[in-house]
Amino acid sequence: MKTVKLNLKLMAINRVKKILNPKKYISQKDRPYALAAILLGFLNHFLYQISKGSAFVALFCPVNESVWEHLKLIFFPILFVSAAEYLRFRPETVRFFYYRFLAVLCAMIATVTLFYTYTGITGKNFLVIDILIFLISILFGFYMDAHFYQRSMPNTSQAATFSLWIVTSLFYFVFTCFPPDIPLFFSAL
Repeated sequence: MKTVKLNLKLMAINRVKKILNPKKYISQKDRPYALAAILLGFLNHFLYQISKGSAFVALFCPVNESVWEHLKLIFFPILFVSAAEYLRFRPETVRFFYYRFLAVLCAMIATVTLFYTYTGITGKNFLVIDILIFLISILFGFYMDAHFYQRSMPNTSQAATFSLWIVTSLFYFVFTCFPPDIPLFFSAL
């Protein structure tokens, strides 16, 4: 009986590894940037505490355990690595940043959907599942970026594209300082 349980666990672990294999979903040129976004996200989780509550750091890093604040772990790392990737490869500006914005939205929507679905079912949250959701969401975002990049570009101006990034950043800044009284902004702890 123990052997059967062990084999089932090993099969499950191997299946998860296969599903989460970024090589399957993310282009080779984007893989280092996806990894960098993941590492920046992990660092951002603790940066506010490390900075002893710096107001500037609070704009980019979670200040509490709310879902909204944790979306910063996706948005800003992807924004920063996208800027680095752009500087290195110089792709078509509007296309690159427009599709990357859509990808970051997909990652954030995946995070919210997965978090509220599993906590709605279980009635509580688990750190391991929260970390897996973060990883899956970042990888999903980079997968969606590659998916969007294969499509034809809609008529979007450079001003409109960068406005999307700027307005979303401003929402994070404002709602960090003045969070609305709705569950998305409530601390999960």
